[in-house]
Amino acid sequence: MKVSEIMVTDVVTLTSEDTIAKALHLMADRSINQIPVVDESGKYLGMISAKQFISSTAQPSSKLRGYIIKTSALSRDDDIEKAAQLIIGSGNRAMPVVEDGGGLVGIVSETDLVSTADFGHAIVDEVMSGAIVIEENTSLADAISKMRRYNISRLPVINTKGILHGTLNMLDIAKIIATPRERTSKSAAISGGTAGIKDVKVKDIARRAVSVERGTKLNVMVDNFRRNEEAIVVGDGRPMGIVTAKDALELVLPKKNNEPIIHMAHLEDGQDRIEIQEQLTRFLQKIQGKLGDVRSIVVYADKHKTRKYSLRTRLITSNGVIDAKAVGYDPISASKELIARLDRRIKSEHSQRVQNRQRRESVRKIG
Repeated sequence: MKVSEIMVTDVVTLTSEDTIAKALHLMADRSINQIPVVDESGKYLGMISAKQFISSTAQPSSKLRGYIIKTSALSRDDDIEKAAQLIIGSGNRAMPVVEDGGGLVGIVSETDLVSTADFGHAIVDEVMSGAIVIEENTSLADAISKMRRYNISRLPVINTKGILHGTLNMLDIAKIIATPRERTSKSAAISGGTAGIKDVKVKDIARRAVSVERGTKLNVMVDNFRRNEEAIVVGDGRPMGIVTAKDALELVLPKKNNEPIIHMAHLEDGQDRIEIQEQLTRFLQKIQGKLGDVRSIVVYADKHKTRKYSLRTRLITSNGVIDAKAVGYDPISASKELIARLDRRIKSEHSQRVQNRQRRESVRKIG
């Protein structure tokens, strides 16, 4: 299937002279996390995102020109497999489709791609990420700080008993920030300068959560992803994990010779990419058999103002997903720590599975 068959052509765009406030208003009104930026002739310049602004000290009145992120682009004739790989590899939620000369003609999102996939008998347990939650009486400022600390875009909201109450994501926050309010000063920044933001409770803006039980088939979730950014996986009403369209998309990335694929996003240095890929390849060879079939590993690299690098990974196996995160002063040291953490997690889970199997065998013999 070609990109031209699934791309959206009625695309909301902005120019480099538009303001961050205008961008946040559009995102909140249209429920979109990314908007392409074009010049006066319609030529594609790059993307801006809600997460980028909320995680920064940007001024609402600032022009977009200083915040445009350049991305790769698709053509109408590219196949959807390439689109999926670009979205995962870039860490973006959508990719632009351009014609010769760079004119923007459409956009393809992770949701568009998931809508074309068949996940067979795969269930949410196989792709969900662990749930980092927030209590409903927490201030919005603290919620933003938690999102920034863990570099995440959504939080399940729980009540005092740990039961799922709702969900909070970047667009919910964008609605608050985009709404004109009294500010503490003319130079107040998005990340914390809005007067009263500390007085806003998470429960005041949390949305009703879409929740599913463990064992739900991914094919059932496709329609949900068209309407909602995420679904919270629950057990006894308590958040156990989160599943998004991108999580599902990772499951259908192509394999090469039936070997697990390594996908890396946000890592610009070619030599670092090669070295980290070699480290991960050796690690995957070492752990084969301990967790069942290893399908792929996706690594997201982020550079911080502290000059540190963080690497986040999702190791996707036939028995589920293992998440890990590590920080280092350069990508290579962060990668070594990441692999060490993955190794500890895998050994622990493997040991637990062995114990559970031995326990079942003992019960069977007694019976």
